Amino acid sequence: EPPSQRHPRSETPSPTLPEIPPAELDLTFSFDTIMGFSKISEPHAEKVQKRASNVMKLTQENEKLKEELKAMTARLEAAERKRLELAGRSQQQQSNTAQPGRS
Repeated sequence: EPPSQRHPRSETPSPTLPEIPPAELDLTFSFDTIMGFSKISEPHAEKVQKRASNVMKLTQENEKLKEELKAMTARLEAAERKRLELAGRSQQQQSNTAQPGRS
C-alpha cells in the first residue's frame, strides 16, 4: 500500500491561524513627511546629524591614535631589540676580557 493511502490528507487538521485585523492606512502623507523634512522633526534631525558628525570625528581620531600607537610600539620593540643586542655585546666583551689567554 503506497504511503499516500496510509495517511489520507483529510485526517490532518489544518492549524487555525489568528485573524489579522484589517490595516487602517492613512495615505495622506506628503512627500516632505515621508522624506523626514517635517518642521516637527527638524530639531531631532539636527541632533542626529550632529551626533553622526561627532561619531565620524571620533572615529577619525581613533584611527589616528591607533596609527600612533602602532608606530610607538614599533619604536619600542626596535629599542628593546637594540638594548638586548647591546647587552649581549657587553656581556660577550666582559667574558672575553675576564678570561684572557684562553684561546
